Amino acid sequence: MFGYDTYLKRTSTLFVLIALFWASAFTMASANSAKQNKKLPLFVSAEWVYQHHNELKLIDLSSQQAYQKYHLPNAIWVNYNWLIKPQNGIALSGGTSYMTRILSELGIQPEDHIVIYDDMGNLDASRLYWELKKLNHAKVQLLDGGSVEWVLRGYPVTQHIPPRKPQSRYPMPKVDLTDALTADKKDVQAAIKDPNIILLDIRTQDEYSGHPKRNRSGHIPTAKWFDWTEAVDTENGFKQASSESLLKKLAELDITKAKQPIIIYCNSGHRAARSFTMLQSLGFENVKLYDASMQEYEVDQKLPLKLGYQP
Repeated sequence: MFGYDTYLKRTSTLFVLIALFWASAFTMASANSAKQNKKLPLFVSAEWVYQHHNELKLIDLSSQQAYQKYHLPNAIWVNYNWLIKPQNGIALSGGTSYMTRILSELGIQPEDHIVIYDDMGNLDASRLYWELKKLNHAKVQLLDGGSVEWVLRGYPVTQHIPPRKPQSRYPMPKVDLTDALTADKKDVQAAIKDPNIILLDIRTQDEYSGHPKRNRSGHIPTAKWFDWTEAVDTENGFKQASSESLLKKLAELDITKAKQPIIIYCNSGHRAARSFTMLQSLGFENVKLYDASMQEYEVDQKLPLKLGYQP
């Protein structure tokens, strides 16, 4: 038997141990929560995807023929055209309501950790990334290099088409980022007059410079030129080019500030989506995609165009 003093000492020690246990548990939980809430990198490596394969929902935006030839195990196929809803002859995003229906039909849910890829340096995959970010989908990334890098790394592929997922109910987000990530014609017209907003034409140099014999060609006045293909390192598994080289090229265009307002465009918003992911991955936080791009702007006879290689 032991006395009351001994009992108090042992009880006090027990309370201290319990307190230390819960403090440690709370610290670990907080660390895990912070880790989970940490901003995800836009691009992930083939090695990382291979290691976390069972935790991910993979989406392949290669052509159907390429997908049937081979794809990552358990990857579902999505047609790029499903992301487009033509309006008045212009290929545009269908908007949040349209995309939630598409995602529901695919069995996608807001909590899914999605990794998207294609076999063209993520040209098509970037469009779906943009759509998901507009919906404020928390966990979505691109496989750097897509299926090209995956195969070069020797990771397994398959022709087996996974069973169709049961239809889900992807809800309309309480807060969406459509306005924050999308520019329209009025935004572009305002940008022409505002030196603080950068217009970035990511088409080919010939498209940018235009042809004097064509009735309507050239670029939007003040727009700078950056060929979208600069983002893709075709000699290195179609991965994104190094951040150092891309930042250097952007700095030559005086694009250096993370919060600098940037509006990117091409002909239909297709190529511009790839430049959107490039800029976001480099830390530029205020980037908008002009969805209608030149298919809308160029046909409006009232809007100015400029020929040549100067903004």
